[in-house]
Amino acid sequence: MLSQSGRRHGVKVCIPATIYPLYEGDFSGIFVHGLAKSLVRRGVEVHAVVPHAAGAKREETMNGVHIQRFRYAYPESFQTLAYHPGIPENIKKPFNKLEVLPFIVSMARRMLQVVKEARVDVLNPHWALPSALVAAWTRRIHKRPVVTTLYGVEMFLVAGKYSVFRPLLRSAIANSDRVIAISDATASAARNVVGEKEVEVIPDGVDTEVFSPENSGDEIRRRHGLGGDKVVLTCGRLVKRKGFEYLLRALPAVMDRVPEARVIVVGEGPEETRLRSLASSLGIADRVLFPGVVSDTDLPLYYAACDAFVLPSIVDSRGDTEGSGTTLVEAMASGKPVVGSNVGGIPYALRDGEVGFLVQEKNPAQLADRIVTLLSDQTLSGKLGREGRRVATQRFAWQSIAERYLSVFESVTEAKRRQQL
Repeated sequence: MLSQSGRRHGVKVCIPATIYPLYEGDFSGIFVHGLAKSLVRRGVEVHAVVPHAAGAKREETMNGVHIQRFRYAYPESFQTLAYHPGIPENIKKPFNKLEVLPFIVSMARRMLQVVKEARVDVLNPHWALPSALVAAWTRRIHKRPVVTTLYGVEMFLVAGKYSVFRPLLRSAIANSDRVIAISDATASAARNVVGEKEVEVIPDGVDTEVFSPENSGDEIRRRHGLGGDKVVLTCGRLVKRKGFEYLLRALPAVMDRVPEARVIVVGEGPEETRLRSLASSLGIADRVLFPGVVSDTDLPLYYAACDAFVLPSIVDSRGDTEGSGTTLVEAMASGKPVVGSNVGGIPYALRDGEVGFLVQEKNPAQLADRIVTLLSDQTLSGKLGREGRRVATQRFAWQSIAERYLSVFESVTEAKRRQQL
């Protein structure tokens, strides 16, 4: 339904998810919140049901999104399954394995309560396990259509080390009314699990007003004493599947041809100590910066400060890899040329030669060659950056992504209404 202003209204959505910002400016699950607040701008009432963490509010409204955080362990400091560095990493710890069942039960209880009290029209669980599984297995109670969003990590892990969970994954996807994948690689992995199930690709979006060529990187360059250095930026959780070590291994070869090259690695995680040690052993410690996690205000300025952005992701030993490459799209929206590994969902965002270059994973020599090309050829870099901005605005802006989600929600709710006639 459309209001006089042209905005739809009347649709109420519940988003169960395993990660979500714990406060304004937090990057935890920021992509889920990006969708939620963009839906709110389209007139949708959105309720997020997400895990609690020590110090966080149990309930709050953020950018118009109603957030309900469920507790799953007592005292609250024992809630260590979700959030940094993420469930796939946290579940390796014996204590966190004990939290899985209370986590699922608590999510289900809070989700059903929200559905009833808010009279929700549709459930949009993010990640198949456990969110979609909870929504699908309780549908006889809530009786709402389920639109599942898949991010890839559960697909890739189940296809690799954790194949024991394949039946649960299949059940979650098969019992969803509609399935959305954030990249064609994730969609393909989902079809391998459930066969001929229709899977629609709708990528994560970016805020093309926040990430913009209009931003200035001067403050970041002053802060880190970069001067006229050629800056290569990368960012993300410091985990093995991000492949940051291969960027560091490429840097000596880059510096042979571009001596003023420097690398900035934004983020934190379990690989940080090893990456710092690697930089020292390669003799490049003074050319690599680790500023840690930066604020949401500063992040766009780091993109503005760089000359090229690199996402050197790999397929790790568990089979996990990059689901979408959102940081690449943020760099593209910022008007920067990009280099990314040809794995997972990265090729969906990065078309080789159009906005940057694709390289083989774990190939520092090829990575170095492409970086040198971008740092040495300003005309080419400018052309790729401008095309990247155009592609990001047309294909990945949150307003268009939210519109596509809303069309799916309206479709399933209308189908449900017709069934009840």
